[in-house]
Amino acid sequence: MGEAAAVESLGGKIYEQSAVVNIERGEPAKVITEQGSVTANFVIVAGNAYLGGLVPELRAKSMPCGTQVITTEPLSEELAASLLPQDYCVEDCNYLLDYYRLSGDKRLIYGGGVVYGARDPADIDAIIRPKMLKTFPQLANVKIDYRWTGNFLLTLSRLPQVGRIGSNIYYSQGCSGHGVTYTHLAGKLMSEVLKGQAERFDAFASLPHLPFPGGHLMSIPFSALGAWYYSVRDKFGI
Repeated sequence: MGEAAAVESLGGKIYEQSAVVNIERGEPAKVITEQGSVTANFVIVAGNAYLGGLVPELRAKSMPCGTQVITTEPLSEELAASLLPQDYCVEDCNYLLDYYRLSGDKRLIYGGGVVYGARDPADIDAIIRPKMLKTFPQLANVKIDYRWTGNFLLTLSRLPQVGRIGSNIYYSQGCSGHGVTYTHLAGKLMSEVLKGQAERFDAFASLPHLPFPGGHLMSIPFSALGAWYYSVRDKFGI
């Protein structure tokens, strides 16, 4: 919300509830929505996990995934300090990792789990609460106040995908769960390349964009099978 306010304070305009249904390529390009269109010299495609099939060239090279988060009720100072004494943000080293931190009002925010294909699970608490209690058993009697799910875009290499389509369409996607940090750099890369400074953009664009085995249709079952294998290894500490 703060970044959106910053964009608007600098003269930018944000149009919500205006999903793009087509991009007519050319110079200039035309971006079509259900209610209208925008003609522009350059287009930046940054829909990430919510892009759908809008750009066919990108669909087989990335896969939307869901991750779930729960938030406890406010904790006492003593209990909060027993969880994360140095108040760090943490993620573990498992293949299907969990991540957690304390909020400003001393709630524990705990996330994890992966739903390949980005389906919304029926019971988020049933997925995440057992993980939280395994990490912090002292929270057994603590109430969960909030829960939500959101999507991230996974790439086969786990590296972000940056590139050009034609002469005037640029894209950045596939943060693979690290978008909070990466997208700030990506914004700078995009602004530089639109102003004619492509050196740093090209460095990222040179990373290989590998398609998932089996393409779009088979990416979900193959990835789920691989995740099961690595989860078993994590469980046994291999």
